[in-house]
Amino acid sequence: MDKLPRVGFIGWNPFQFLHIQKLASTFPGACFVIEKRKDFIDEFSEEVLKNPATPIMVWDRAKMPTLDGVFDIIVCQTPFSRIETFEKSKIAMIQYGYAKEPHNYGPWRAFADLCLTYGPYASKRIDYFSPTAATGNPRYDDWHREEFHSQAKRKLADKLNPDKKTVLYLPTWGDLSSVDQYIDAIYALAENFNVLTKMHHNTQLLEADRKGKIASGSIRHFGANDDLLELLAVSDIVISDYSGAIFDAMYCRKPIALLEADLDDQMGGKKIDDYSLEYSRRDELGLRISSPEHLHSGISELANNPHKYISGYEPLRTELFTATNDSLSLAHDALIQLWKGKYIPSQPQIYVRKELKEFYTTKRQLAIAKKKQSVVK
Repeated sequence: MDKLPRVGFIGWNPFQFLHIQKLASTFPGACFVIEKRKDFIDEFSEEVLKNPATPIMVWDRAKMPTLDGVFDIIVCQTPFSRIETFEKSKIAMIQYGYAKEPHNYGPWRAFADLCLTYGPYASKRIDYFSPTAATGNPRYDDWHREEFHSQAKRKLADKLNPDKKTVLYLPTWGDLSSVDQYIDAIYALAENFNVLTKMHHNTQLLEADRKGKIASGSIRHFGANDDLLELLAVSDIVISDYSGAIFDAMYCRKPIALLEADLDDQMGGKKIDDYSLEYSRRDELGLRISSPEHLHSGISELANNPHKYISGYEPLRTELFTATNDSLSLAHDALIQLWKGKYIPSQPQIYVRKELKEFYTTKRQLAIAKKKQSVVK
């Protein structure tokens, strides 16, 4: 067998683990490093923590620099603590979604020696900061297997009334979330539909009050350790707001209801701007729901005319996702090529990374100095 690189996958929540689990399994000896943040380890299920295919290692944030050189390649979704200090290990970033463009295509991408993207749209925007490979999403490969759909239906059969269509609610977190405004209308759908909800992983970890609102009703609730793809497999309609889950539903060709919110205070911020797909191309993505009072009629429209709304986003779907049923092999091979030296940052990418490292270093030094001053006082 050809020698393979030593690969470590770094993250801090269950969503990140589930996202990379398939890819990690293609590298014998790979492990998932949980960057220890407060008590977030408590949010991981036993099934995840004791997964025999990918060993788990919990690592203190302050000691992250000691991992440099332990792995040939480190794969992450977003920057981890002290990423600016890494010189020996190659850094590969794997795209985690298509929403929130001000963050998704930010200069932090310059820390990567390679970004694995879902398709040409993302690659075009990240190419300014780092090399890219449009491999698709390895997690989506299961969607093309009949056995996966059969297993999902068997697993969730006892939670569904076969005489009703199934609606899946996938809200985002923070100021863009629709939960506070729409949750009562979501519960009311249960009279005519199977209703499933899956809260955003950051809601589960960071928003205790909102988590309580989502989990307090009589409908079926799922969290960060549950597989979104399985839920999509049994759902007829998806409801979201400004979440990246919109694009998971699009990939799986589900009709989408888009809950509207007042964005006056959010536009141009760190999460959404005029370029963001969930705003700029919203009319193509699905049926826009202007208020809770219009939700039931909107869901009925989607249930009666699903293909109208699916065909509406098909051109954009082609732009966003690389056409493949084997993204796993493409992503694995791209990491091998990174290890072998194929991907070399360009001159502008090197300059951006240099400035970014200096910025992160200075920012950390200022934070330490501020903390020392507060202790003295």
